[in-house]
Amino acid sequence: MTVQVELPCPKCRSTKMKFERPEIRETDIISCAACGHNLGTMASIRERMNKAYQQLKQRPAARKLQ
Repeated sequence: MTVQVELPCPKCRSTKMKFERPEIRETDIISCAACGHNLGTMASIRERMNKAYQQLKQRPAARKLQ
């Protein structure tokens, strides 16, 4: 299963990102192609996305308990 995610730049809201190489590594720095803002390493971005996804998964369960 492939998941595609749009990651908006926190500075300019563009979703076009610039990668160091075609095969992304965990240590690669990801930056916005529009404004050049540094978003961090692929590993740190992946970690933040996973946390946000887990919070989204928990919200419906929390609403059912109320």
